[in-house]
Amino acid sequence: MINDNTVAIEASSLPSSRTIAWVWILYFLTGILGTLLTKGIVVPIDAASTANNILTHASLYRAGFAVDLVSNLIYIALTALLFGFFRPVNPSLALLAALFSLVGCTVQIMGEMLRLAPSVVLANPQLANAFGAQQLQAAALLSVTLYKSVFYISFVLFACFELVTGYLILQSTFLPRWLGWWWIAGGIGGLTFLWSPLATSIWPLLLAAGAGEFVLPVWLLVKGVDKSKWRATSS
Repeated sequence: MINDNTVAIEASSLPSSRTIAWVWILYFLTGILGTLLTKGIVVPIDAASTANNILTHASLYRAGFAVDLVSNLIYIALTALLFGFFRPVNPSLALLAALFSLVGCTVQIMGEMLRLAPSVVLANPQLANAFGAQQLQAAALLSVTLYKSVFYISFVLFACFELVTGYLILQSTFLPRWLGWWWIAGGIGGLTFLWSPLATSIWPLLLAAGAGEFVLPVWLLVKGVDKSKWRATSS
């Protein structure tokens, strides 16, 4: 039996919507910074230029790795906050969404090791003596190419996270339903990364469909949520 004190504790455990929004915005900022730090270093069709850029801008390249790792850690924290936020709607689905997000973050973190590998391989004098320059350059380009493919896998996992979260938004009473449909559209779009040529060919559409993840934190920051409806759901 659930007594009044238990209900009161659960109803008072609403994660601050503005805290969630600021953590989300911090994630976006770190993600953008990580992209800017390594912009132009990798030349997809030129192994020699890629290797030379990585060696020339080694500090920036490693800084980009570090910032992206931090952004994943921030998203893990965000995942925990969202689990608490949506748990009153459906505990099982909120947990499922959190698991999809956590596995997606784990895949990206493992993929970061592939991006770090070229800076280690190219700077190792023993490897330089054992293998030719062209072989090391090709290995470096292969590593960053595989890193991109691993990210595509993570996009599929995050698409599942968006689908479940979109459904939770639809079932909630404290967020607008159109946000839920937008998230579901983003999730459907993200599933196209199961076949990456399709995803890359419709990239502008995917950006529009996935923009719901940018809109939700803005909504939480500006409008917040109806706490009475959240507490009613929790109760």
